[in-house]
Amino acid sequence: MQAIIEEEKDSLQQASYDQDHDEYMVDSQLQVCIFDRVKDWYVGAKIPNVNPLPKSNDALFFGNEESFFIEFKNGKIDNAENFNLYKKIYDSLLILFDLDYSDPKGRKVNSISYTRANMNYILVYNEGRYHQAGPTRQTREGFERQNIEKKDSIHRDKLYKKVRNLANEELIKFGLDQFDKYLFKNVYTFTATEFQEKFVSKVEDVCPENFK
Repeated sequence: MQAIIEEEKDSLQQASYDQDHDEYMVDSQLQVCIFDRVKDWYVGAKIPNVNPLPKSNDALFFGNEESFFIEFKNGKIDNAENFNLYKKIYDSLLILFDLDYSDPKGRKVNSISYTRANMNYILVYNEGRYHQAGPTRQTREGFERQNIEKKDSIHRDKLYKKVRNLANEELIKFGLDQFDKYLFKNVYTFTATEFQEKFVSKVEDVCPENFK
């Protein structure tokens, strides 16, 4: 089962493909595990009669020091879709823990203790469609936990992010702040532009061997 993560590799661009809008969210050639395919294999090999089917994050990447689960949401996110983000996180972790996988340093990826110390989660969302739909209930609840005003706009969004960055903190949307320091080392919610600047560019500098 260790091999399935290595076998299901493709570009981050491919992982970001949105079939509904026939477009990619990023054009990076960083090689990642397409975790949707791993989930499909896992269902067929381990739980073929399961109903309903588990959900999964789009991509999994193991860097030299830290690992990342990455989910792309190019469309509008309502309360129901927001809830699906949570289910994808839980299902993806449970599947990953059952695969007996070891990271590049030989550490077993089999517990929350591992992911809390070594794995980050990134949600990449479409900024324009996010503001068209407005903040979800989960986002508003998360903002309250982060002591942020519930009013939301592109202007306020940028202001909140700037202020929190000055304090070396992240603005986390969609209520995903609840998983920060619990299931993951860090949780990030990035626009496609932020994702390019804060993740792709940095990984390209430290892990050039992972680009094709």
